[in-house]
Amino acid sequence: MGFKDPKDCHSLEEVRNEIDKIDEHIILLFAERHKYVEEIVRFKNDKDAVIAQERKDQVILDRKKWAKENGLNAETFEKIYTILIESNINHELELLKNKK
Repeated sequence: MGFKDPKDCHSLEEVRNEIDKIDEHIILLFAERHKYVEEIVRFKNDKDAVIAQERKDQVILDRKKWAKENGLNAETFEKIYTILIESNINHELELLKNKK
């Protein structure tokens, strides 16, 4: 999926269209990521394995770092990934319950 260079946009509409294309691409990537979240339950056998607090903490720290390294607000991405991982954990717990 190709995106126009921001400097090549000549109107508000062009900028918004590019943002929409990028957001759609981000959603598709989250959908792909979600497939892995669903598969990971095959390798987890209990609630502690699903929650994996140490892994959760490390993932959030890494994403904050990556955001900062790319000129983004680290705290915003900490919140985004905290919400995302909490949602994943809840989904995984449901899958684990249905697995038994």
